[in-house]
Amino acid sequence: MLLNKYLLILAFSAIIFTGCSTDKETPDSKREKIIYQQNLLEIFDGEHHFVDYKYGEFSLIELFDENNDSAILFLHGRGLHPNEQKLAYPIRTELSNRYNTYSIQLPVLKKLSTYYDYTKIFYDSDERIKSAIEYISTKNTNIIVVAHSCGVHMLMSLINNEKLSENISSLVLIGSGAVDKGQKLIYKYPYSKILVPILDIYGEYDFNYVISKADERKRIIKTINNKSKQIQIKSSNHYHEDNSSELIAHVKKWLTNQ
Repeated sequence: MLLNKYLLILAFSAIIFTGCSTDKETPDSKREKIIYQQNLLEIFDGEHHFVDYKYGEFSLIELFDENNDSAILFLHGRGLHPNEQKLAYPIRTELSNRYNTYSIQLPVLKKLSTYYDYTKIFYDSDERIKSAIEYISTKNTNIIVVAHSCGVHMLMSLINNEKLSENISSLVLIGSGAVDKGQKLIYKYPYSKILVPILDIYGEYDFNYVISKADERKRIIKTINNKSKQIQIKSSNHYHEDNSSELIAHVKKWLTNQ
């Protein structure tokens, strides 16, 4: 009898320990609400929607034309929002003449959080991206995912944990592999699970880790699909704030040749 009670206590303690030893964090919902109120409450180019997902709801901006049957899904960088002016807004508006465009709010943490911090909320971004793809697939036959910086990390997390949706026709990865100084990728990107063409774009003055791994990424993506390509944007940094038009021109040209 005493032995059974002892085993029961041990089992209960193990459950508590397991539950407390998670490396997950909760996204900063207060900061996300502020982002919505300051940047997404009034959208003039497109329509704002809230999309339900496993952990609640997230913002999605849609520019839809029933004459288009292909879509662009944009995944922004760390701590940003789906209408930020450097890349999100130019990409979703300047590509809308050929594609239906969608830009979603990815989960955020408090300011100054690092790449290592953000890996703890990838479980949340997995569900957001998955739900966004499901939503977009109801209106479009194929989807091109354009991801920037931490958006690339989050896309790769989904691919690593799930599988790439059959509706995804190609990937555009901007500033792929970006991490903070002194940090490295926690896990290798699951390139082996990707069969579609990849366009890898980075800036001449991008983050050191992005530049140092450029040749390695180029070699890998070319083995995945012979339509894959890598482009360096001259005189551009990680955010391409003064070179978004050139970047978008390269994206358009590459997609036209698919």
